[in-house]
Amino acid sequence: SGESGAGKTESTKLLLQHIMNLCKGNSQLEQQILQVNPLLEAFGNAQTVMNDNSSRFGKYIQLRFQKNTVRGAKLNEYLLEKSRVVQQDAGERNFHIFYYMFAGLSSEEKEMFGLLDPSLYRYISGRFGTQDVAQRWKHKYQEVCNALDMVGFQEQEQVDMQAILAGVLSLGNVTFEPEESNGSVKVSEASRGWLKATAVSQVNVLSQLVCRVPCSPWSPSVSCCCSLCADARDSIAKVAYGRVFGWIVCKINELLAENVDPEVELREIGILDIFGFENFAVNRFEQLCINLANEQLQHFFNH
Repeated sequence: SGESGAGKTESTKLLLQHIMNLCKGNSQLEQQILQVNPLLEAFGNAQTVMNDNSSRFGKYIQLRFQKNTVRGAKLNEYLLEKSRVVQQDAGERNFHIFYYMFAGLSSEEKEMFGLLDPSLYRYISGRFGTQDVAQRWKHKYQEVCNALDMVGFQEQEQVDMQAILAGVLSLGNVTFEPEESNGSVKVSEASRGWLKATAVSQVNVLSQLVCRVPCSPWSPSVSCCCSLCADARDSIAKVAYGRVFGWIVCKINELLAENVDPEVELREIGILDIFGFENFAVNRFEQLCINLANEQLQHFFNH
């Protein structure tokens, strides 16, 4: 454990490289273990005020050995900071993958996914980058695509994943207004196009987002219901992103699963990489969980 930006993730990568170099066994498996890092960082890391490549999730890597040779690995992920998908504090960014997509996708691909200028999207707050940064992101996007191929995502699965991510961004631009005729809340006319760009059934999305205002002195106001609809919109976006991240982790575990006789005893090395201590201008529930986990680790090491 340690402060955010202290070098925990980089130390984890160096430790993995050192262990792989010592093993010299199944070279393909060893390379695959190392190559999943760019994929995890793209979907699980983001820029914060303390660290340009801050891990926004915790991971526990279990390396399994037989006769000093790596025979498999398993990845467990914890506490993905899904709230970052819908809100970032000043000076911070959303998860890297959104910026990589804007920099790496061709014009035709952006049109296919309904992606427009990044400054238009509320979930990334218009914070993009310079031309040099965009070039670096473009290179990172290619690394992510290569890692997706290596992990075993089929071409259509990758297209579906990108469509979900683009849909999440479009969903963030959906706003709400009162329906005066029947006392309900509806998607504003100005944002109907964004709802269409989510590439899912509008009827299904609308049924989860809009609500009818009860007619009683104690019922919530229309403005309150609009706020509740916005919360529902953000919740859907967070769940969708979390499911994509979980999908990636499952694919990685399928790739790295050991292929040995189940009766053969395997030895194991576990490597934990989690968030560091954080203290922002605005601290949320995530910071409470992160700092509590770090305090528990410190207590374990000190006692």
